Amino acid sequence: MSNDLSDFHTQNFGFDVARGNFSDCTAVNIFGFNNSVGESFETVWNDSVAYTFPSSASTLSVVSTNAADTMDLLIIGLDANYVQISETITLTGLTPVITSKSFLRINTAIILSGSNVGGISIKIGATLHAFIGAGLGITQAVIYTVPKDHSLYLFRITVNSATATGSQYVTIRNYTSTSTGRVLRIAEATLSSSQIDYSRQIPFKIEEKTDFLFEAKSSASTNVIAVFVEAVLRNDKPGSL
Repeated sequence: MSNDLSDFHTQNFGFDVARGNFSDCTAVNIFGFNNSVGESFETVWNDSVAYTFPSSASTLSVVSTNAADTMDLLIIGLDANYVQISETITLTGLTPVITSKSFLRINTAIILSGSNVGGISIKIGATLHAFIGAGLGITQAVIYTVPKDHSLYLFRITVNSATATGSQYVTIRNYTSTSTGRVLRIAEATLSSSQIDYSRQIPFKIEEKTDFLFEAKSSASTNVIAVFVEAVLRNDKPGSL
C-alpha cells in the first residue's frame, strides 16, 4: 500500500497549500527584522527607515559590498500592470548589475547558491528598495504587494521583541495602500513581552494591487523587532496572467 499523499487532500489546509495541492493557492511566508526601531514609526525591514515604494516600473541596480559575491540572485516582483514577474541576474561583486526587466514592486530577492559575504543592495537610482544582509541570503522585510487578479489572506502574525518590557514597549500597525491611493493604517497594538501571536480564525483579506507592510515604533530609546506572517495567495482568475 502506497504512503504517497501527493494525490489527495488531507484535513490540514495549510499543509496542502504548501505542497501545491491547490492550483489556485500558494503559500506565502513573509518575515522581517529591524534591529533599531526608534520613537517614530518605521517599516519592519533591515534598513531602519520608512520604506518607499517605487513610483513607476524601472530597471533595478543590484550590487554587493564584497567582490566575492558572484552568485545568481533571483528577484521576484511585479511589473507596471501588477503582473508577477521574476528575473535571475548574476552578481559581479562591487560592480552594479542592471536588470533587463522593469519592476514596479519587489516582493523578495534570494541568492541561488553559496552564502553572500557582503550586503546586497537593490536600488532604483539612489533609493534602496530591497536589501540582503551579509550572510542572510534573502531579503528580511515585511513588505508585500498583492499581484493583479489575486488576493492575499493573512492567517497568522507573530511579533517578537526581546527588548520590549513593561516600561519600554513596541507599538505595531498594519499599513495598506491600494493602487488608487487609499491608505489605511490599522490593527495598531502594543507589545510589552517577548512574543505575541495573532492566529486569525477568519483570515484577513488584502485585495489585488495593494501594498502591505508592517510598521513599528518604540516608546523610548530603540527596540529590536521581528515580524513573521503566514499567508495564502489566491489566484482569483485561474488561467489569467
